[in-house]
Amino acid sequence: MKNTIKTYISKLPLCTAMLLMLSSSCTDNYEDYNTNQHQATAEMLQADNLATGTFFVQMQKNVFPIAQQPEFGDEVYQTMQNLAGDVYSGYMGTTNNFYSGVNNTTYGLVPQWYGQAFNRAFVGIMPAWSAIRKAAQTETPQVLAIATIVKVEALHRTTDMYGPLPYKNFGNGALQNQYDSQRDVYYAFFDELNQAIQTLTDFSVKFPGATALAQYDFIYGGNVKNWIKFANSLKLRLAMRIVYADAAKARTEAESAVNHPIGVMTDASEIAALQHTSNLVYNHPLYIISTNFNDIRMGANMESFLSGYKDPRLPRYFNAASDGLYHGIRNGITITNKATYAEGPFSGLNVVSSTPIVWMNPAEVHFLRAEGALRGWNMGGTAKAFYESGIRTSFTVSGVTASADAYISDAVSLPAAYTDVRNSGNNVTATSADLSKITIKYDETAAFEANLERIITQKWLSTYPDGQEAWTEFRRTRYPKVFPVVLNTSQGLINTATQIRRLPFPATEYQTNSAGIAQAISLLGGADNGNTKLWWDKK
Repeated sequence: MKNTIKTYISKLPLCTAMLLMLSSSCTDNYEDYNTNQHQATAEMLQADNLATGTFFVQMQKNVFPIAQQPEFGDEVYQTMQNLAGDVYSGYMGTTNNFYSGVNNTTYGLVPQWYGQAFNRAFVGIMPAWSAIRKAAQTETPQVLAIATIVKVEALHRTTDMYGPLPYKNFGNGALQNQYDSQRDVYYAFFDELNQAIQTLTDFSVKFPGATALAQYDFIYGGNVKNWIKFANSLKLRLAMRIVYADAAKARTEAESAVNHPIGVMTDASEIAALQHTSNLVYNHPLYIISTNFNDIRMGANMESFLSGYKDPRLPRYFNAASDGLYHGIRNGITITNKATYAEGPFSGLNVVSSTPIVWMNPAEVHFLRAEGALRGWNMGGTAKAFYESGIRTSFTVSGVTASADAYISDAVSLPAAYTDVRNSGNNVTATSADLSKITIKYDETAAFEANLERIITQKWLSTYPDGQEAWTEFRRTRYPKVFPVVLNTSQGLINTATQIRRLPFPATEYQTNSAGIAQAISLLGGADNGNTKLWWDKK
């Protein structure tokens, strides 16, 4: 991160986002939304379905904020994703002592950082979706269906950071600032996904082989059946998310997703990832943050699991350090000088500028089905079979050429103790309660919790580098074991042992939507800080 964090849109209140949506031409603000100068101009929007297509491109580029110019986007990704979920999940560790060490990584939450995800959702995603709805709901409902799937993919990440959101009445005049409970937001997600899936299923039957938004779709190139599989997979993810809060609803939606005629993602080729094309060229933010900024490295937990398991994905995820080995950085530690960790023998991320940004990995879907089967749900197979196919799919997605058989059969290897080569005070010893003791091989005779930990641990390894999803699943299940922070600068607001549970609502909402924020806190059911659990966080 550069010395001065440019919070380009972090101070825009929700009402300003509404004005952007309601203005006569949202394209006036496209530079702020990372729109490529070669994709559309105001004049071009009158031809064909360019208006809809351009709004759809905007949505895709804001699920994970990307930069097509080095001066914008990477720092937004860094503050809303990397210095939140990526570090809280244990995937990555920072080299930097931002704000003299009082920052997100040590639970001294920075307002300019934790408001970014909210602003991106309500400036970069929701207005564009509303514009598509207005243009497409009657003439091209399949286009609106795909846009709605993208909206749910983006906004579920937002509610999983904050909790209640002003979601259901977005753009609805005086009601637009009213917050909905997280339960109601999730129920709306299911309704929207079910409608989108039905619309696309009907479209695929009526027009076999037809595409939708192919010119503007940088995920699936307009392949409607792949969008249906992704929507069902996303529904399965969200169903499992609420299992401890609403078990009956979770089972109903999960079984519906898996048993749909077109079904969920199963093959590595069905991965939902933002691709680089001649019309969408961007630098992967993690490449910039790791290589150009030198702000992020391999996390201590990733070193522990990957090294201990002798996992062949290790060199696919990270680069060897200067000594030829792999060393991670623990989060929430005292860093007085960035050079100590940025220039030390710590492993960088194995990512290049053109690496696609993954929204959902098919391996995750296998692990979701494994958990469902473990719970006795109709997932179309056994927990053991899905667990093993999840590992195999992850190996394929990661580019591992070796057979997964030996890895799947390993009943001995354990996560390794962690040694900080710069400060032994950050070590995690082999006898520490913070170190996981779970093995790899599936054991059908083991207790429910042991196999759940096994499933979630392998899912955690497979969803890398999406730390937001990994952090969310850690909060839901308590797995895998993530090392707690060493230095807690929250002044008692966040419990070190239970770790951070959410991000506070942005300061802009307090400034411009006082009634709404009071409602939000009431629906949250606790103080607006990082210690309050979300609705689905019941375990």
